[in-house]
Amino acid sequence: MMDSSQDRTDDAIADPSRHFGRPMEVVYDDVLDIDAKLHILESWKKDAQLLSTATNENMAGGEPPAALLQEVNLALDKLRKICGSIH
Repeated sequence: MMDSSQDRTDDAIADPSRHFGRPMEVVYDDVLDIDAKLHILESWKKDAQLLSTATNENMAGGEPPAALLQEVNLALDKLRKICGSIH
């Protein structure tokens, strides 16, 4: 059986916006390790890209995907800078 932190991480990767209000919250989460944060943000980026494609095909809903994609990219950049300063 997986521990609850692994379950939380897997759930967050599957649906980041259900667990975090904004992408930057992932960066500053005290429980997740760097790898988990990267996986979650990459998943969120993929979701935002798919949403952007749907919006371009007039199937919009929710937050403007360009703004969300930009937020995710900023969070990924910040996390990579933090990660780089650790190593």
